[in-house]
Amino acid sequence: SFRLPKDKTGTTKIGDLAPQDMKKVCHLALIELTALYDVLGVELKQLKAVKIKTKDSGLFCVPLTVLLEQDQKKVPGTRIPLIFQKLISRIEEGGLETEGLLRIPGAAVRIKNLCQELEAKFYEGTFNWESVKQHDAASLLKLFIRELPQPLLSVEYLKAFQAVQNLPTKKQQLQALNLLVILLPDANRDTLKALLEFLQRVVDNKEKNKMTVMNVAMVMAPNLFMYHTLGLKSSEQREFVMAAGIANIMHLLIKYQKLLWTIPKFIVNQVRKQNTENHRKDKKAMKKLLKKMAYDREKYEKQDKSANDVRKT
Repeated sequence: SFRLPKDKTGTTKIGDLAPQDMKKVCHLALIELTALYDVLGVELKQLKAVKIKTKDSGLFCVPLTVLLEQDQKKVPGTRIPLIFQKLISRIEEGGLETEGLLRIPGAAVRIKNLCQELEAKFYEGTFNWESVKQHDAASLLKLFIRELPQPLLSVEYLKAFQAVQNLPTKKQQLQALNLLVILLPDANRDTLKALLEFLQRVVDNKEKNKMTVMNVAMVMAPNLFMYHTLGLKSSEQREFVMAAGIANIMHLLIKYQKLLWTIPKFIVNQVRKQNTENHRKDKKAMKKLLKKMAYDREKYEKQDKSANDVRKT
């Protein structure tokens, strides 16, 4: 079992660093990930998003960034879509001990109607949440993830997440997942974190709900890994999703989420080194600038003095 390495400075979590440092971390993480895949002969394909028409308002089929923009007008500073938060809390209100939670679907017709009703009434605050049964809320949550115009694991890195199953050791798989989580856009990473924390709470009740970590992983993996934006034919897509490897990746994401949301020590050290180097350069440049300013001031004062002397004569 993998543990977080305890070091003297403690662990650095994603979110501990300033945005400019996080940019440097991402740059180093991509270099590291490319090297890791390269050494092991696994192809790292960064895909470009296929241009598809997306809605610029609403709840379902709306890009995460657009959702968050409209949500931040309602709740300033929110980092996870409000509908996503509400669906999770609705499932939890029903109790996490329900047998087959996340596995048993809600009725398709009811889900379709609830979707339309949510689109119309969610932001007005007039939607009747009492009408949503627990299994309906779970189906709506999965639907929300599936219907995102770009995958939750991002278009750029979805294939790289899938390729984790081709890495030979669990340690390397976790290293790769750690770097991939770091590389996700903030909105995707924050929403994925909220999802994984919720899934862990479901697993914590496995004695009653019969949803072990592997059961949850198998139920949830298709929603995160099946994507229309990859341009795969449906039969290929089914094979792609059915691969046990993908459920295994989902399993690792749930089980090791605390580890995956930390920044590797060597990357933190590298960023510190860069910052010290930049600070030294800045100091040197500042000294040079101050020297030049002092020289210019002196020169100006001399000129001023001689001009005054000329006027007096």
